[in-house]
Amino acid sequence: MDDPRQDDRLLRGSSFGAAANAYAEHRPGYAEAAVRWVLEPVWARRPLRVIDLGAGTGKLTATLIRLGAEVTAVEPDPKMLAVLRRDMADMASVRVRSGRAEEIPMPDGSAYQYVTATLDLLPRMRVSGTPE
Repeated sequence: MDDPRQDDRLLRGSSFGAAANAYAEHRPGYAEAAVRWVLEPVWARRPLRVIDLGAGTGKLTATLIRLGAEVTAVEPDPKMLAVLRRDMADMASVRVRSGRAEEIPMPDGSAYQYVTATLDLLPRMRVSGTPE
């Protein structure tokens, strides 16, 4: 039997897709100082590898790249993903993946830090651990 909560999560996960271009154009980015604060516990790691979960059109991804991180941007919505791919096409330090926070498209034990600007993802994440 299908889980109606799963259907609701999938629907919410693609709720911005219809407005992906407008979202990319009008939504403000993230303050570098705030992102640096989030990364402070791992700032000294080099290379600094970050997974941006629920990356949308790449607002947080762009800030992470400006701060010198290697980023894997993960986004479930196909329309948001298309804009993300378009806008990040020239960025060598970013990889774009289709996927959801519940099933991160990366091998377990990858040496990545997980960051999301979508805080409601965190309680549903099952992360096997991040290596020191």
